[in-house]
Amino acid sequence: MIQPIRCFTCGRVVADQIDYYNRKKDELIKKNKDKEKIKHFSDNHTKEILDELGATRYCCRRMFISDVDMMNII
Repeated sequence: MIQPIRCFTCGRVVADQIDYYNRKKDELIKKNKDKEKIKHFSDNHTKEILDELGATRYCCRRMFISDVDMMNII
């Protein structure tokens, strides 16, 4: 999916923060990759990253969490 510019529900601009979110999420996954206990993505909590970005509404959080970059595949 192409990265959304605004939240579909409330209209908040999210496009300028998606790259930062993905970078921080990848760092979190790499940091926790060595731990054998972590087997699911749900164990990599991104709450702190979303709070840092000021995404307090659940509709805006959904825009970050559900974004899948398909441009490399296309």
